[in-house]
Amino acid sequence: MKRIFRSKVFYVIIFLVTLRVVLVFNNDKEPTEKLTEDEFFTTLEDGKVTFLKVESQNSVYEIRGRLVGYEKDQYFIASVPNSGISLDRMNNAIREHDIGKIEFIPDTETSGWVTLLTTTIPFMIIFMLFFVIILFTVVIKRFGRPR
Repeated sequence: MKRIFRSKVFYVIIFLVTLRVVLVFNNDKEPTEKLTEDEFFTTLEDGKVTFLKVESQNSVYEIRGRLVGYEKDQYFIASVPNSGISLDRMNNAIREHDIGKIEFIPDTETSGWVTLLTTTIPFMIIFMLFFVIILFTVVIKRFGRPR
């Protein structure tokens, strides 16, 4: 058994297995194509878009979609300002070309309770640590140091 662990082949196999696990879990699909705002609206108005997924993020719409001729795993990504003009332009092009599948994901807002807890818990922890330190100093002064 010691011979196996001393062998370099064992360490190479461990390295390859680790590399494979990292690659499997870190396999984010990059977009096939990144479009600018003008390119996106041009392709949308020309009727070359077959699928849209619009996600609102602060002041920008992040749009993922599929163009005509794209395969199942190919898609584009574009960022469009969150404005009335952009929304009207998208809606007009979508109505005109009758795009079949559209997903709209609204911006998620955090709960007021979550905000309250995440802002107050650090102060509560600091206060409790301070209280414990003072409590220990009072106990040590009153009863003396343990020997």
